[in-house]
Parts: sequence; C-alpha cells; structure tokens
Amino acid sequence: MKAIILTVLGSWGISQAAFGQQAPALTNAKVPAPSPQAAPADEFHRLLARANGVWTGQATMTFSPTAAPITSTSTLTNSMVMDGLFQVSEVIYTINGRQLHGVRVTGYDATKKIFTRAMIQDGGNGVAMEGPWDPATKSTTMRYQQLSNTTGQYSDMKEVYTFVDENTELLEIYRLDTKANKEFKILNVKWTRNR
Repeated sequence: MKAIILTVLGSWGISQAAFGQQAPALTNAKVPAPSPQAAPADEFHRLLARANGVWTGQATMTFSPTAAPITSTSTLTNSMVMDGLFQVSEVIYTINGRQLHGVRVTGYDATKKIFTRAMIQDGGNGVAMEGPWDPATKSTTMRYQQLSNTTGQYSDMKEVYTFVDENTELLEIYRLDTKANKEFKILNVKWTRNR
C-alpha cells in the first residue's frame, strides 16, 4: 500500500514539474482545512461507511465462456477518508498461488447522482467507472473498458456491486463476448464481514 501511495505521489510531482509548476514540499507541509464548498456526506456516503473494517471474500473467476472456473479467497479492508466522502479499499487475493494487491477508491457524486470508482492492481491496468444506484436491488451498475495486457485490446466490462445486508456484499464483473455479442460473468465475489 505504501509503495502504491509513494508511486502516485511521485508521479504527481513529476507531472507538476513537467507543466512548469513547483510541487509543494511534503515535509512539514500543513494540510489545508476542508473547503467550505465541499458537499457533506449523505446517505450514499453513509452506505459506504457502514462497510468500514475487514471482510473475507470467496471468489469464483472464469476467464472465458469455455474455461473452467477458478476459486480463491481474498481480504478486503475498507476505510473512509476526506471527511467521509470517499472509501479507500485494499484488496489482497491469491490466484493460482500468486498473491496480488489492489486498491480502489469509491465515492458518490451527489451532483450527477452516481457512484464513482477507480481501481488499480498488481499486473493490470487501472480502470475508472461510474454508475447509478438502483434502490430496488440495493446495487450499483458501472460500465467501463479494460485494456488487456496480452492482446492490447479493450474489452467492454460491467461491474454490479450489491449491498445485500450489513454483513454481506456481492461483487459481479461481466465481460462482453464480442463473438456471441452477449455478456458473461468472469468474477463473482461474496464478501462477508469479519467479526
């Protein structure tokens, strides 16, 4: 996690220099007070905040419609930041004996009335997505495109995240099969809160 944060900060500093702007010193720097124009946390931010803590995930992955499924166990640690406006999640999971890490940031845009999410992980390309809340299913549906490291092609993807109850959440990710012109589920994770 520290390495990811340092990488992001280093990239930001390089971009500031590239645009001829001086990056502020990080040592002894004072953190500015929150802007009075910042939107207060609302019911959707509280929905995210209720997931604070550590969760265990049971996952089933299928990388193509004809591939055999792979199962894995993962750990999800959630915390709220920036006055309760964003949820930062660290995910640690193992696939085929290899441990991987991911970090995601989830928020709710009260102006657009949509959830937003950015995700980065080991060995993959980062993705950004957004989508609406469906009160009937207690879920968000976010569409995005993901670049394949092996083919260099983009795939149309869909994430459905369901808040089942206080101690259970469900993550489903779908990919569009362009040959059959239909979506198929590539990932299903049932998150259970650790007690």
